[in-house]
Amino acid sequence: MDKGEFEAGLCRDGYRVVNTSVKPNLVTPNHCHDFDAKALVLGGEITITCDNSPVTFRAGQCFEVPKGRMHAEHVGREGVALLSGRRRNGPPTREGFESDLRREGFEVVHGGQKPSFCEELHAHDFDARIMVLSGETTVIRDNKAETFRAGDHCEIAAGCQHTTQAGPEGVAYIVGKACRRTSIS
Repeated sequence: MDKGEFEAGLCRDGYRVVNTSVKPNLVTPNHCHDFDAKALVLGGEITITCDNSPVTFRAGQCFEVPKGRMHAEHVGREGVALLSGRRRNGPPTREGFESDLRREGFEVVHGGQKPSFCEELHAHDFDARIMVLSGETTVIRDNKAETFRAGDHCEIAAGCQHTTQAGPEGVAYIVGKACRRTSIS
């Protein structure tokens, strides 16, 4: 399936798009999610086991796991890169957001910035996912400013030039950091 077509379908069906790559040989035992998941394998492979029936998905193949469906995941020896989507009824909770980060191999950091703190233009060598817990922050990228308040979340891809400015009351947040490969060779 075409990546652009898949992403457009996710958006049309109410999914939040998530780019993910997972370390080689990672095994996640039987569990379920609090969201519906759909994914397109961009590289590598992943085996999803439901009802003791394993199915392996490789580059170009899609799979879905409905909310509450018990399953296990086993990533292949090269890792896996996915374009995936998550659909919840309502926004993610702080706990759900943090759980998603940890499940996907992100380092989780709780932090914040003082009132009106402003960063210089910069880029990270890691992907970042941020959820605002209190206050607000404005992220400026591609000459566009977007303000995020408590409960909002955003992603900043590795290499994206951006700057941030904390609101007048400062900002507290959870941030996930991960060095990701966009494809598996």
